[in-house]
Amino acid sequence: MKIKKRLALILALVMVVSMLSGCSSKKSDNEKSPEVTSPPEVKDELDFPKKDFQGTIMWSAGGINDTVSRAVGPFVKEYLNNTIIFTNRPGAAGGIATAYVNDQPADGYNLLFGAENPQIAKVMGTSELDYSDFIPINIFCSSVGVLIVKADSKYNTIEDLVDDMLARPNKVKMSTTGPGGLPFTVASMMKAINKTEPQMTVFDGEADATAAVIGGHVDYLITTLGSAIEFINAGKVRGLAVFHNEVVDVIKDIPLIVDIYPEYEKYMPWGPFYGVFVKKGTPQDIVDILTDAFDKAVNNPEYQEILINLGAVPMGIKSDEAIDYVDKYRSVTSWLLYDAGSTEHSPEEFGIKRVE
Repeated sequence: MKIKKRLALILALVMVVSMLSGCSSKKSDNEKSPEVTSPPEVKDELDFPKKDFQGTIMWSAGGINDTVSRAVGPFVKEYLNNTIIFTNRPGAAGGIATAYVNDQPADGYNLLFGAENPQIAKVMGTSELDYSDFIPINIFCSSVGVLIVKADSKYNTIEDLVDDMLARPNKVKMSTTGPGGLPFTVASMMKAINKTEPQMTVFDGEADATAAVIGGHVDYLITTLGSAIEFINAGKVRGLAVFHNEVVDVIKDIPLIVDIYPEYEKYMPWGPFYGVFVKKGTPQDIVDILTDAFDKAVNNPEYQEILINLGAVPMGIKSDEAIDYVDKYRSVTSWLLYDAGSTEHSPEEFGIKRVE
């Protein structure tokens, strides 16, 4: 409305100038009438958003990726005035969701709520896409990995588990979310340091993989703290080690992996992250609107409390900082997997430099 009023005022002024010119004394034939300058073109404000968003979640319902993504939705709506309609598209360690959003228009209405997994898709050979094909709008938080066993497991310490795996190669069962997922990646760390080789069973997401531990179908799982904390607190599983180099308050009684095996220090701190992305090619003015809205939503104290209660580390990074963060993760983890012999593809094939 302000733009229309401004345009009307400009046109009215032009009409007044024209009338005054007509009422003035006649000029000589040789005198030219003054030129009237046309009003400047006034552009409408960007009409975005004007409909609901489609939010594709990379992992299955019940995991931390699902939880932190759905939780931010109501806070974002306060600033965008439109709803995010969430759909879980698990599979291929995030590859199915990534490919789906990449196939949609780059219009800002198709949001990818993802974890760290696409950043190692190229070296794992699971996809040609990674986050270099997307624009990070906001990285909500990071998490830490925790190794869990069933509450009545025979393994009382991680040393018990490692010793048994060394004594029985490929016999101890581990649930995983597939190549490139956190369980697989941390298992590669263990393979490099502890020389362990578990028998892996693949599930669609952390929720199903955790259920397999609780049900006694597998011996252990390395999962995100956010997906395990509820079951740890309920006494359904026990944590044997936290893959981090600093004490995490909500599980301070579970030992740090670096205190048991100091060799892990070179990989720490390391952990998954969760955020929202749009397809590269999305107009910058739309990216700016989304970035501002998610920045405000993620920094809402209520949402921050949700993240902390999940055992996540709030981050809320955006723009160039977010790009640098996901790129560094890709480098560190891609080389970790390659050095552990978990992938045949060298990161150099994809121009991924080693970060020392």
